Amino acid sequence: MTDRYTGSRAQHQRSARSLAGGVATAFRAPQLPVPISFARGTGSRLWDVDRNEYLDYALAFGPMLLGHSPQAVVEAVRRQLEIGIGYGASHTAEAELAETICRMVPCAERCIFSSTGSEAVHAALRIARAGTGRNRVIKFQGHFHGWLDPLSVGVPGREDASAASAGQDPHASIAVTVCPWNDLAALRAELRDDVAAVIMEPLAVNGGCLFPSPGYLEEVRQLTTAAGTVLIFDEVITGFRLAPGGAQERLRVTPDLVILAKALGSGFPISAVAGRADLMDEVASGRVRHAGTLNANPISVAASLATLTELERDAAVIYAHLEAMGNGLATILREECSSAGLPVSVNQLGAMGHAFWSEDPVNDHPATLRADREAYRHLAAALLDEGVHVIPRGLLYVSAAHTEADLAETREAVRRAARGVGASLEARTTVGAPR
Repeated sequence: MTDRYTGSRAQHQRSARSLAGGVATAFRAPQLPVPISFARGTGSRLWDVDRNEYLDYALAFGPMLLGHSPQAVVEAVRRQLEIGIGYGASHTAEAELAETICRMVPCAERCIFSSTGSEAVHAALRIARAGTGRNRVIKFQGHFHGWLDPLSVGVPGREDASAASAGQDPHASIAVTVCPWNDLAALRAELRDDVAAVIMEPLAVNGGCLFPSPGYLEEVRQLTTAAGTVLIFDEVITGFRLAPGGAQERLRVTPDLVILAKALGSGFPISAVAGRADLMDEVASGRVRHAGTLNANPISVAASLATLTELERDAAVIYAHLEAMGNGLATILREECSSAGLPVSVNQLGAMGHAFWSEDPVNDHPATLRADREAYRHLAAALLDEGVHVIPRGLLYVSAAHTEADLAETREAVRRAARGVGASLEARTTVGAPR
């Protein structure tokens, strides 16, 4: 049988000789049979170095909301490249982008820019601490806020509040309390007058696309307001993907600060913190030092402006289409896996979702830990063989570039992959059965 991944295997072997682990981020390492090396992407599709073509539902881990290489973004970046890559100084487009964010996002009265979501998270915490004069921060089990030490505890896949990585400073999280999510009693017990900020994913996408309980976000909003605590929504994923104004628009709960990234730049490195003017004035006054050589880099700003212009101008059409594509993909996975006897559960809202190998619905963090991650990783490998690219840990994304024809093609590919995995499971069961 011909190996369709010969080029990716060779590329991974080459990379491993000079690039630690052979991948540039740990999230790419689990892919079976090998981390794929891609050569190009357009619209809803990717092509790898072996010239295999894929319908892509990973979308660079979320940023490609308009699809790969959207023309408006490519043209905006090309125009900016012709006049300047970076100035290390102010430029007119950064104000235009800030104005656009403040117009689109409900909580945004002022904003600042960084390059990554992890950076922006810690800028938001610094602002909250300066604005309240307090130090402690509450986060939630199974929510993800980047890889930097203080909040890299209680992450998805962990049963407790232990550090996510070797080498983390054991003292970095002393001022961080990890609470169970959707548990108002637990939050009330911890929300005292020393808490500067409560930070959460308003929809816990990283940990399984888990939903807030009815009334939970509203009650958290009331509790934090009463306590004088800053409520921070980490919308690195949900920002612009769930609605033009993000999860806060869709779920109708407005935080004090929001963190934006991923879809903001259509694949270019940019992030933002936005929120109440009085809090953001901690930066304006100079009390909070916000620095970064590449903050509001003209290339990334050009990409972001082009992205938000498309989303804002065509919001009614784009978000209805994203909803249909997201619902369609989730339905296909549920139906075809069920027909093949595979216990696949899918959580989905709008243009994002999360699939699990689980007999039962996955509605909370403990349930995510009971799901069979290794089995789903092998299903993802089977889908890859059929020309469908998904994230091996279960995250699912659709873009404005996906079509009904793509979904029809996806259904056939999922059907073949699921039947193959089902037959393989049945064969192993038969071989292992007593005679």
